[in-house]
Amino acid sequence: MNLSSSPLSSSLRSLAAASTLALLTSLVAAHAQALPPPPVAAPAPAAGGAMPPPPPPATYEAALTTQAPVTEGRVSRLLINPYGEVDGLLVGERTVVKFPPHLSQTLQGMVKPGQSVRVFGQGEAAGTIKADAIVNLATGQTVIDRPPAFDANPPLPPHLRAAQLRQLSVRGKIAMVLTGPRGEANGVILDDGSIARFAPDSVRMSLEPGAPFAANGLGTRNSMGTAIEAIDVGASADSVQPLYSRVR
Repeated sequence: MNLSSSPLSSSLRSLAAASTLALLTSLVAAHAQALPPPPVAAPAPAAGGAMPPPPPPATYEAALTTQAPVTEGRVSRLLINPYGEVDGLLVGERTVVKFPPHLSQTLQGMVKPGQSVRVFGQGEAAGTIKADAIVNLATGQTVIDRPPAFDANPPLPPHLRAAQLRQLSVRGKIAMVLTGPRGEANGVILDDGSIARFAPDSVRMSLEPGAPFAANGLGTRNSMGTAIEAIDVGASADSVQPLYSRVR
């Protein structure tokens, strides 16, 4: 009897083929499950291999305050100009922080002597900073150097502003010399807190800390102190000399 052509032989071959196919299918499925998931593609680097820059800050305030601060410290006092406007801070004992006088009321409402601040801006001469933003570290409030609003009242003309000033005198020893952007002397703070301002480099006498100083001029005396624009300057009240030849 020839088994190769019998029905039984055909059935056995069919069964063997089906078993082989089932085995191969199970092996392929098991191999697919064992494979790790494909890696997540990383962001494409920018030209030159560098990562793309972070997005810019959302606001001008954020742009200022994400810079490195120029200084931090406790406010010793508010500084005023001859019109009685706050135009800066004394931080610690020797750091003057300048700020625009049109923000005088804002600065007074935000910072008090004894509180600590963080200052962002640019350093000028040694110990002098032109502030772009001042942060009160106790309250988190921030005041930023911005121009006056368009709907703000226009400032008084110079001759009307001058009419608000009084004739005042200051006397004492120099505690600190105030300077302009290039380090030029343009004022002094005396040991009693009085401030005398003058045109840059107009005073020819020595302006060293501890030296005696006297001045007559026009200015303001208020709860924050005395500040004048000096007209006569000297080492004492008896030795003052006019700074300007046309002033009599």
